Amino acid sequence: MTESTPRTRSPAARETLPEPSDHEELIMFLERDQLVADTSLPVSPAHLSARAKAALWALRAFVVIVSFMVIYTFVHQLG
Repeated sequence: MTESTPRTRSPAARETLPEPSDHEELIMFLERDQLVADTSLPVSPAHLSARAKAALWALRAFVVIVSFMVIYTFVHQLG
């Protein structure tokens, strides 16, 4: 039997690959349950301006109104 040697990348290939960040290196060494526990931590809400909050509320209202219109049209076409 012949032993296979591990393949190594050429120096040119090593230069073109991006180096993993410190956080990515740490993630690679976590066990599956540790990774799940780390990624299931809640994220704090984004700090939005009053204008952005108003735009999001207007978008929500628009979606609700259009949804009612679609449902009404569907029900009206059935009868």
